[in-house]
Amino acid sequence: MTSESENKWHALSADQVLQKLDSSTKGLSSDEAVRRYKAFGPNELEEGKKLSKLALAIEQVKNPLIAVLGLAAAISFLADKMIDAAVIIAVICINTALGFFKEYKAEEAILALRSQASAEARVLRDCPEAGICQEMRIKSQEVVPGDIILLEAGAKVPADSRIIEQANLEVDESMLTGESVPARKTADTLEGDMVIAERDNIIFAGTVVTSGRCKATVFATGMKSEMGKIARQITKTQKAKTPLKRRTLDLSKKLMILALFASSVTLVVGFWRGFELIELFLFTLAMAVSAIPEGLPAAITVTLAVGVSRMAGRNAIIRRLDAVETLGSVTAVCTDKTGTLTTNQMTVQKIFLAGRMVDVSGIGFQPEGGFELDKVPLKASEDESLAMFLRIAALCNDASLKTHKEENDRWEILGDPTEGALVVASAKAGLQKSELDESYPRIDEIPFDPKNRYMSTIHRTASGEVLALLKGAPETILDMCSRVLDNGKLADLTREKKDDYLAAGSRMAGEALRVLAMAYVAIAPEEIENFKKNGPGNLIFSGFSGMIDPPRPEAIRSVKLCKRAGIKVTMATGDHKVTAQAIAREIGIYEEGSKVLTGLDLDSLSDEELDDLIQDTSVFARVSPKHKHRIVQSLQRIGHIVAMTGDGVNDAPALKAAEIGIAMGITGTDVTKETADMILTDDNFQSIVNAVEEGRVIFENIRKVVKYLISTNAGEILTILVALVFLAINVLIFTPVQILWVNLVTDGLLVINLAMEPKEEDVMDQPPRNPKANIINMDILKNVLFVAVFMAAGTLFVFTRELNGGDIYRAQTLGFTTLAMFQIFNALNCRSRDKSVFQIGLFSNKYLIAAIAVSITLQMLATTLPFFQMALGTVALSLNDWATIFAVSSTVFLADELRKLVKRKRMQSD
Repeated sequence: MTSESENKWHALSADQVLQKLDSSTKGLSSDEAVRRYKAFGPNELEEGKKLSKLALAIEQVKNPLIAVLGLAAAISFLADKMIDAAVIIAVICINTALGFFKEYKAEEAILALRSQASAEARVLRDCPEAGICQEMRIKSQEVVPGDIILLEAGAKVPADSRIIEQANLEVDESMLTGESVPARKTADTLEGDMVIAERDNIIFAGTVVTSGRCKATVFATGMKSEMGKIARQITKTQKAKTPLKRRTLDLSKKLMILALFASSVTLVVGFWRGFELIELFLFTLAMAVSAIPEGLPAAITVTLAVGVSRMAGRNAIIRRLDAVETLGSVTAVCTDKTGTLTTNQMTVQKIFLAGRMVDVSGIGFQPEGGFELDKVPLKASEDESLAMFLRIAALCNDASLKTHKEENDRWEILGDPTEGALVVASAKAGLQKSELDESYPRIDEIPFDPKNRYMSTIHRTASGEVLALLKGAPETILDMCSRVLDNGKLADLTREKKDDYLAAGSRMAGEALRVLAMAYVAIAPEEIENFKKNGPGNLIFSGFSGMIDPPRPEAIRSVKLCKRAGIKVTMATGDHKVTAQAIAREIGIYEEGSKVLTGLDLDSLSDEELDDLIQDTSVFARVSPKHKHRIVQSLQRIGHIVAMTGDGVNDAPALKAAEIGIAMGITGTDVTKETADMILTDDNFQSIVNAVEEGRVIFENIRKVVKYLISTNAGEILTILVALVFLAINVLIFTPVQILWVNLVTDGLLVINLAMEPKEEDVMDQPPRNPKANIINMDILKNVLFVAVFMAAGTLFVFTRELNGGDIYRAQTLGFTTLAMFQIFNALNCRSRDKSVFQIGLFSNKYLIAAIAVSITLQMLATTLPFFQMALGTVALSLNDWATIFAVSSTVFLADELRKLVKRKRMQSD
């Protein structure tokens, strides 16, 4: 067996290809697939080299702050300050280990999420010798040479493959060939040497099926595919930084400049005061290291990774990290209806047959229920009109019904839920789709096209007759009909009857039912191509089906939450206007006074007219993908940040235009998933709202981290500068290693755990954030100054109070410990902007509480254990000393609690 892509696969017949690959039309066994996977490797393109663990550790050491610490250690060693040198080296090791751990875990989390969002492929595996093969879904990476793959419109081709069977297959190969028009494909054998664009019986990895369907056998995967050859020529590119990360790095640089400026001032003032040069130099280096928020970029990465992981746990997979930042700014959500706002278990409730309305019992995908006409049971075996309708419903259909015996006979639809409802309705009459498919084999088809608004399948009967069956929009189907099957007999379909039937369909739609029309016609075998080319006509009308997809209870709650959060919710659906409005009213999207526009309305409106109407419009019905694109652009023109959902291949432009493109993980095509910023694994509207909520939480947590770092650093700098300028003493308030220690036991331990702060209850009560808003606002700056003053005043009070007693070591120990405790209490302050820590729950962030306990323990050990006393220059403290430290350092917590109380009172009075 060979899978070299250099073989002329297009010049081989389908049988020759299968023979060469040692495969068959039934595909591979699981055991053989595993063997080939080991032999050929995963079906994926090789990425640029990722940083190894060693390289990641080296990246930490390359941090300029580590160089500063290394310089300080060298100076300490040369000055014969061995203990200081040892402590600084220990700090370097610990900081490097912490930085490595943060970034490694963040990368692991992101890679894990990326794997969750990977594309899937439909293949045939483990097929029985006799009987119908069952398809299965696997990750695209698991596709191997010899696999039989199944593709339909909207699917992304997972690997280079030779077509075995196809129906109206067209593939967009522009990414490979540059051809703007989709390529028409065939299963025929081609001869001679051909360029890629001419190999019409080959489909290539990465291309997209735009219409039709096919069965094909894989011959080249991964780097052996045509796309893989191109990938080999692409050099490694630098990974782009997200806007948030760029702003964070810019903030870090500015803070670094301020810290270096403060350190320089300290050096000059200390030199003027006459301090020993070596001691002063080490002190200012330690101060710079402590004041510069070197861990901020890593903290941001971890915050994003933690938030993205939480989103994944709430069924929203983020494909691009910069989308996390934008989510918190969303002001408008434009959503599909089916499966997103509703349960996605369509159920046929009514069938209209030429003036007769048949009620259908049973709900969901379980094929249990029956049919009633005026409350009298009706059997398909006794009513030809009903039987014909149900045969069309099951045959003109690409869905199938499956039961899971191992899951208490749970029924599942493979395919579109709307088509699935028709299969279930037919099964309720004992008409199984699998049996009908054998009795009426499909020989050709016209795939559904949004422009035509119908699909048609062509079947051969046991008697050799050819039947064309159609399913589509009521108006479209009725316009093509000239006769009607009425009580098992054919009759002319007059204009009056058409109007009556359309009125019946409108009444069904008014009951929030989705209405589809069924029709059929017998044609001669030689007329099939003409039928496909010129379109159907002179059809026999069979009836309407009325089905409903009930709203999800959680969608109703989520819409209320969006409105509370200042987010506009708009429904854009292909459903009938009346149906869309009824569902939107039940969910809460539509309210009296708001507008409902159709696709025809949009076509008649200019951009300016649409902009004037769109803010008051809550429902767009009968819209096509191009209309969705216009809706997104209009919302953006009037100032909205838009999240748009989509599942079809033609939804990709709208998703790409929106700030947040959201693909459906269950019903969405590969194209929409590749285009989207976010994928919903459950297709549930609530998951969109959850993701927006998490986006807001992430940004707020980033602000909390920044506020903590800046306020504690400002407190340190202010304390040191005031002591140098105003205290008439000939010793430094802290030793260099004490400053480094404080930085280690507070910033190092508390920052990451502060980033894991759970959401505040009112996060969705706030208006959407301006996407251009800075991380640091005036409110944060005021609070930083407020906290810094308390830290400096309290630390200097404890230090000078003890210094007056004449013991410099006790004074330094007390001041050093007080500063550390101030920073620990400040971590509690930063948990909320305006709520008391007791309102949000003292222990609601158990990670932070644990980190605080560790920090306090380490600080106590720093003054208790002889090793630390010698290394840090500390002395043992009494219970009274600790009582004083806690009393003084807690003032920053009490004062900020009072500030928050005053702020809440003012907000209430306003």
